Order: sequence, then C-alpha cells, then structure tokens
Amino acid sequence: MKLFKGNLNFDWLLIVLPLILSVSGIATLYSITSVSGKATLVNSQIIYIILGMIVYIFFSILDYRVLRSYGKYLYVFGIILLLVVELFGGQIFGSSRWIDLGFTQIQPSEIMKFFLLILIAGIFSNSLKLSVGQSAAVFVFLIIPIALILKEPDLGTALTIIFSVAGMVAFSPIPKKILLVILVVIIAALPLVWQGLKPYQKERLVSFANPYSDPLGSGYNVSQAKIAVGSGGLYGKGFSGTTQSQLQFLPVAHIDFIFSGWAEATGFVGSMMMVVIFALLILKIFQIAFLSRDEFGYYLAIGAGFLIFFQSFVNIGMNIGLMPVTGIPLPLVSYGGTSVITTAAILGVVQSINLRRKSIKFG
Repeated sequence: MKLFKGNLNFDWLLIVLPLILSVSGIATLYSITSVSGKATLVNSQIIYIILGMIVYIFFSILDYRVLRSYGKYLYVFGIILLLVVELFGGQIFGSSRWIDLGFTQIQPSEIMKFFLLILIAGIFSNSLKLSVGQSAAVFVFLIIPIALILKEPDLGTALTIIFSVAGMVAFSPIPKKILLVILVVIIAALPLVWQGLKPYQKERLVSFANPYSDPLGSGYNVSQAKIAVGSGGLYGKGFSGTTQSQLQFLPVAHIDFIFSGWAEATGFVGSMMMVVIFALLILKIFQIAFLSRDEFGYYLAIGAGFLIFFQSFVNIGMNIGLMPVTGIPLPLVSYGGTSVITTAAILGVVQSINLRRKSIKFG
C-alpha cells in the first residue's frame, strides 16, 4: 500500500468546505427533528461524519494510483452487494436498497458510485483513443449496475451514476462518432425508460410539470418544500423555530428535503451561502482535475466533480420546484451513513490527487 511521503500540502478548501456542509447538516437535523427523535438522528449523523473523516484521511494519504489496479475487483464486489440487496435487502419507503448488518444498514448503490468512478477512470486512462470494443465495454460496465439499481427501485442514484459517467465520457478518448451513436441510442430508449418507471416515479415527473394537479398526493412534497423555503424569509426563523419541519408538514425532511429545512431556519441568506459553498467545492474539484499530473487522476476527479454537482443541483432544485423529486440526497448534508462515508471517500481521493500532482510526471 502506497502512502504519502513528504510534506502534506493539503488543499484546505477541500477540507473546510465539506466540514461546513457537514456541520450545517447536523444543525438542520437538530432543527427539523421532533424532540423525541433529536438524539437518535443527530447522534447517528455525528458518528457517520466522524467515520467519514477517518475515511477521508485514509484516502487522502493513500496513493490514489493504487486504486487503478483494483478497479475491476471493486466493481465485481459492488455488483455482488447489489445482488445481495436484490435477494435479501430490507424495504424502506417501498424500495429495497439497504443491507441490514444488525448494528447499521449500508446502501450498496451509493458505494457503487465510487467503484464505478475508479473503474471507468482506469479504462479511460489506458489509451489515448478507445476502440469500439473498449467503448462498448464501458457501456456494458455501466448498464449492469444501473439495471440492478433501477430494479430496487432507485432512480435518483441511477441518474447520478449516469450523469457522472457521462461527464467523464465527455472528456474521454471515446471517438466522437461513437458518442453520437450512444446519444442516439439513449434518445431512442427514452420511451422504454418511461414504460419501465414505477407508477409513483411517473407521478413525480407529472407533478413536477404541474405540482398543483394533485396537491394532496404526488404534488404534496414539492408544495410543502416550497412553503418551507418561502417561510424562511430573508434571514430565517432560526434553528428552534422551523414550524414546517418540526410539525412534520415536510416529508422526508432529514434526507430528500433537508435543504428546505435549512432554508426555513436560515432564510435566503443562509440558502445562498450553502449554494455558494457547493459551487466553490465543485470548482475546486474541477481545478484539481485539470491540474492532475496523470490521466487516471484527471478522469477520477472529473467524475467526482460531476457527481457532486449533479447531486447538489438536483436536490436543491427539487426543493425549490425546479427539478422533479428523485430521492437524491444532498451530499454531506442529508442524513445517511453510506452517503456521507462514500462522499468522504471520493473527496479524500480528490485530495490525494492534489497532494501528488507536484511529485509525479504526466503519463
């Protein structure tokens, strides 16, 4: 195992910004949770964040280049976990996405995001120009976990993976003609994708177009989220006065709609601060990608940047009615152990890329 030797010149923005988001998440969980559930959710999230910090430090000091040789093994392990979910996973909110370990639960689809970034980055970094066969392999490697994740069903995570890989593809050595063929295939497959959606997923898309068509049904979540955001006003109600959240008008406030809880507590000013923090974090990741000294680190950081961007953009967007509800958590802010720890691992790898860019040569 290759660990970092020499001076640890950490990029402090890549440390401070995630910490601010994590603390904001804990404060929001405290604000939106009823008295009976405060200790459970808040304490659990604090433990997840501490574990995430340990994972972040580990992947920061680990030479990220060793991950390249483990890409296929991690991918196979991720597929096995998804199959375990399919066979034995427990149901929450009508979806079978979690493996119950007794003392906690893990969500393999979240872990698969990390493993796929490593595998695809390794494939793209192997050649200046991918052959048709290699390009087809990338598509197959992607479609297998996507099919398993959609079967759970977990549309949000599937879309996150597709978008992050698409971002890597856009900067990849895949010939433009093949990219055009892939785009045509995706467009042609959209009617089949629509037919394969669960009824509640179709209702979410319809309610996105017109949330007031069924205000007490499929449009309820979005309507209540927008009310919570608007009720925060300019400076917010404070973390002890979030009536929409504490009175449980806002569904799944600790995961999908945590931004609405934050907006109600901190108002427009606090909401914009969080948006700016995410923007700075994403820009920093892309900056590290473009300064990377090897192809593997470049593609890995590109995928990480697109992943964080898509999750934050969609989650915030669905909280203010600009995006359909897809069940995508807000990175480091939403409640959830697997999500927090996986995001910490990804950011740790990005920090590792930054630490080594001055000590290695291109190629």
